[in-house]
Amino acid sequence: MTDDWNDYADGWDDNDDVRRYASRAFTTLDEHLDIRGKNWRSKRVLDFGCGTGLLAEKIAPHVAEVVAVDTSENMIAVLQAKNLPNVRAVHGDMLAGNVQDLETGVSGFDLICASSVCAFLPDYSGAVAVLAGLLNKGGHFVQWDWQASGNDGFGLTLNQMKAALEAATLGSIRVERIFEFESDEQVMPVLIGAGVRNTE
Repeated sequence: MTDDWNDYADGWDDNDDVRRYASRAFTTLDEHLDIRGKNWRSKRVLDFGCGTGLLAEKIAPHVAEVVAVDTSENMIAVLQAKNLPNVRAVHGDMLAGNVQDLETGVSGFDLICASSVCAFLPDYSGAVAVLAGLLNKGGHFVQWDWQASGNDGFGLTLNQMKAALEAATLGSIRVERIFEFESDEQVMPVLIGAGVRNTE
């Protein structure tokens, strides 16, 4: 995401559509991984492109730590002001390697989430490969993005998503339309893309 997102930070959390999207994403994450289950209590999660942390807020009570990263300084400031006890809000561009305090050398992530982020990236496939490399063995990558439709060039297709997850050598790949989002009399399909870092 670019710094243009700074302009949206103030009032972002008051947008009903934004809150609804985060809720739908969390519900499908829980259905996919049982994130509320006891097996996740000791786990470490990265919320990549976290915005103001609406998804991080929902995940945090069920895990040991959420590291929430975004390139928008204003979005991160909103998240930091929430003072969530086990959420570390970090401003920086992970894909450019300028986030200094992730401590990924000590411990990778058991789950990396990217909610409505990847379709905005200039090199989607390259980003997935970088993120997959930050997973612990057996760790999960889960993304949600708008499904591309028509010729407007926005969003991702099922094939694009599957190809990127395969190129990142993730296993147990799941790519499908997961829910539809109604806004301003439009129905917009949302895809989930998920994979697991191989344990070998």
